[in-house]
Amino acid sequence: MSYCPCGTKKDYHQCCGLFISGEQLPSTPEELMRSRYTAYHQVNMDYIARTMKSPALDHFDKKAASEWANQVKWIQLEIVKTKKDDTHGIVEFRAYYIINNKEEIMHEVSEFKFENGRWYYIDSMY
Repeated sequence: MSYCPCGTKKDYHQCCGLFISGEQLPSTPEELMRSRYTAYHQVNMDYIARTMKSPALDHFDKKAASEWANQVKWIQLEIVKTKKDDTHGIVEFRAYYIINNKEEIMHEVSEFKFENGRWYYIDSMY
């Protein structure tokens, strides 16, 4: 069994792999957040771009994001807090990684929107 990088301790193909492959859509902002972390782990910028809407998508540079992600060794994703209603969601997380031989932590509060039957990442509120 290959554990999913998102930290759920589930098999990748029964976790984020379902979303990244397009077999299923994430049903919550947390599932989308976890699958986006896994996509960064895989340097899958096509999935990252497909799961974004404006304003976040307005500033997304697929090439630069790919170059950065290729330099990163992801260690762990920690979900701090989640909140959602029918059309809006928030996920606070910490992503631990190593870049240039230095351990870093990305601490972010991400905003999600439910539109046309699916969740999208729309902004970060550090």
